[in-house]
This record gives sequence, C-alpha cells and structure tokens, in this order.
Amino acid sequence: MKKYKTLIIINPISGTGKQNNIGEKIEKYINKDKFEYNIKFTEYRGHGDIIAKQAIEERYELVIAIGGDGTINEIARSINGTDVGLGIIACGSGNGLARHLGIPLNVKKAILHLNESEFMFIDSMNIENKLSFNVSGLGFDGLISHEFDKMNNRGLLSYMKACVKCFFNYKEQNYFINYDEFNSKEKAMMISIANSSQFGNNASIAPQALIDDGYMNLIILRKPKLYQIPILIILLFLNKINKSKLYKEIVCKKAEIKVDKIFAHIDGDPIELNDKIKIKILKHSLKIMNR
Repeated sequence: MKKYKTLIIINPISGTGKQNNIGEKIEKYINKDKFEYNIKFTEYRGHGDIIAKQAIEERYELVIAIGGDGTINEIARSINGTDVGLGIIACGSGNGLARHLGIPLNVKKAILHLNESEFMFIDSMNIENKLSFNVSGLGFDGLISHEFDKMNNRGLLSYMKACVKCFFNYKEQNYFINYDEFNSKEKAMMISIANSSQFGNNASIAPQALIDDGYMNLIILRKPKLYQIPILIILLFLNKINKSKLYKEIVCKKAEIKVDKIFAHIDGDPIELNDKIKIKILKHSLKIMNR
C-alpha cells in the first residue's frame, strides 16, 4: 500500500465543535500504513490558505481539511491545479460539499472513509478570479450570507432567522446573463452558481448538478409569494426544487452576469463583487480523496 505524506489542517473554531479532541480520534482510527501525517491548527480566517501553500512547498501529497465549508474552500483553493490532493472531514454548520460527495459527517466514519478512499478529480469555478467548489450566489442568497456571518450562533436555525429578517424588504433585480453562445435577461430574487447540488444541511438548490462534468449550473429563483414559501422549502429539502415554477436553470461552461446592486458569497463566505461578474468552469482542477 502506498503511504501518502499528509498534512492535516484543523480549524479549531468551525461551526459544530465536532473537531474537539479530534487528534485522539485521528490517532485511533487513521490508517497509519496509508497516511504519514502531521497536524497543524488554523489561528485566523485565511490561515488555512497559508498553511496549505506551505504544504505544497514541503512536498506533501495530501492535505486533509477539518472544518466547515469556509475552511475547506481556503485549503482547496491553495492546492487547486496542483498534484496535492484534498481530503475532507466536515465539521461545519452546513457541510454542503461533503454532503454532495457522500462523505460521512461523523468524524470517526469520515476518517474510516478516507482509509478506504482513492483520488478522483472534481471541477472548480473561477468567479472573478476567486475559486468556488460548492455553491456560490448573487442577490438574496448573498445578502443572507452577509447577515449570517454577523451572527454569533451557526447552524440551520440561525440561517433561517437571517432569511426571515431580510425577506420582506428584498426586491427582485434584473440580471443580464451572457453564457456560452447565448444571452438572457432574467428577473430574479437570487442566482445560485452551483458546482455541486446543495447549500448544506441537505438543502439541495441544484439537484441535477454534477461536480465533475465540466459544467456549472446557474439557478435562477424568483421571489415567492408568502403562500408559496412552505412548498418551496419542502421541495428544497426533498431534492426537487427544480419542480417549482419559480425555478429556472442554465447549464454552461462560462458566463458573465451584469446586475446593478450586488450581494454575493463564495461557498458561503460573504464577498464584495462589482456589477459585472465573470465566471468559468475549471474542469477536473482539484484532486480529491474520496471513494
């Protein structure tokens, strides 16, 4: 069996606290015949990015990210396009990428999953020279991310509180989309830019998205009336939101989106963008350890 030189990067303050005492679980359950590992902890936002870049210089073959979607994005964007692979142990509040990939959310099971995994390749999305691996968004979706980031508590309940706070005063906007060889004008509450299927917490915004097909899915969602909200939420969690009349999907390799006023997020992290957003898919750019 090949032994991989492995760096494990742990975010000690990510969403759920499942990473507490994780060093003991790694020591107990990881296959030491497969992984020759060292452990480092992040100390601030963006630190995972720096540590992962050091791992490249130090010729690690695998970096295992332990944290939420933000931590995983930090680390993944640093090794994207290199020969260094990514492993995931999800300890965040949403864990959208891990859920899409079928990676167990229980720490012990996730370690055992890595023991049985080999490398595969997934796509990434370049959004104004920032990398996204899961689901990013514009409009209401982005505003919620900004509000959620201010909250002390994480998790689905806090996310729903942010949604309710912002919903009533938020107005739809006109989006002008140039994609591949086509043009479209869309009125929407939000546009999700999906590489994988879900936000997290099993809320599937792009049920048909495939993470390794060389395409991204632009999900255009109209603002629901109050009576439409319960059905929309049910469809979201049943992996059937594409059945809603408020839903439209564009599948493409590249796009440019123009909108007057923009709130945005990259894989759940709030971000500032200009009113013209260029996006393209990077096929099979990230090497990832998964079954």
